[in-house]
Formats: sequence, C-alpha cells, structure tokens
Amino acid sequence: MTERDQRIFSIIDKHYPEEISFLPVISPFRFLVTVMLSASTTDRQAEKAAENLFSVYPDERAIAAADAADIEKLIRSAGLSKSKSKNIKGTAEAVAASGLPDTMEGLMSLPGVGEKTASCYMHSILGRPAVIADTHFVRVAKRLGFTDTDDRNKSAKEIRERFPEAMWSRLSMALNLHGRVVCHTKPDCPSCPVSAICPSSEV
Repeated sequence: MTERDQRIFSIIDKHYPEEISFLPVISPFRFLVTVMLSASTTDRQAEKAAENLFSVYPDERAIAAADAADIEKLIRSAGLSKSKSKNIKGTAEAVAASGLPDTMEGLMSLPGVGEKTASCYMHSILGRPAVIADTHFVRVAKRLGFTDTDDRNKSAKEIRERFPEAMWSRLSMALNLHGRVVCHTKPDCPSCPVSAICPSSEV
C-alpha cells in the first residue's frame, strides 16, 4: 500500500457512514440467495424477486423441493431467471443436506455462487474480511489506480495483495457506495472528496 493509497482510504473512510449495507439480512440463506439474484440486475429487483420467492418457499428445504419452473416464475423480475432458478434450487438442495459453508471454497462450491457472492456472504453474514468486487467497486478502484483491470476476480486479487486484510471489507463497501453516489459511469469529479489526488480526476 502506497502513501497515496492510505490517503485515499482515509478520506473515503471518513466521508461515508460507518455502517454500509446494500441488501437486507433476514436470514443467512435468504441473504445468499438475494445476492445470487442481484447478478446483472439492481438490488431493488433482487430484493423484489427474493420477496416473491420466499413468500412461497420460506427456506432452503422448501426451495429444494420446489419445481425449478415455479422458482423461475417467481424470480423473473431479476432477469436470467432460467439459470438463476436452476442454481438457487441446486444451492438450496446442498444447504438443506449439509448446511451453509463457512469458507470461500465451500461457498463457491455451491451452484451459481461465484467469488463476489461468496465475499458478500463472508462479510455480511460471517463478519470476515473480504474484497467484494462488484461493478461499482471495480470501476472506482480502477479510476483510483488501485488496479488496472476490469476483470472482477483479478481486481479483487490485486486489492487483496495491495491492501492489508483489515481494510478489505471497509474499502469494498466504501468504494461501492462511492461508485453509486459520486463516481458513476460518468463521474461527478467536482463532488468527489478525493479528486485532488485521483489519477483519473477530470477537474
């Protein structure tokens, strides 16, 4: 971690609330499914789809016993419903049989659970350090010069190597929020608290 990295982290850390969350935690399994549903859609649509699903099938055992076609209908608002329904049912079957894993490797062995989804679970449910490389995070991290790739997994790996583990979760959530409110696809550099030391600043 460079001195500039530390300065940027300190500014961003102080600028945003101590507690940042984007999806509600109603139960660990429901949270995992909601993150799975959030792929390639908005958090709002993911929450809506999760509400539809869990109002009919309230837990992993019910979902495991459900017909994939019925799951697909309930989650259609989140998009990619055919593949998501298959993965959610498969994950429900695995969790109903063996419980929820508590390691990245175990989580990523579940159908449809990739590194980002597993990292979200590690942070929000297990309270462990994780780099959550979603679209917003990767965009901001690249503009700040923390990484030079658009690939989520490569970006996450570079951040883990660049920053101390104790910073991973806070950096992930703060940069994610920064990408949502300031550093959009078209960045609002005049409103950015780190524009003076950002290598991509347009001011």
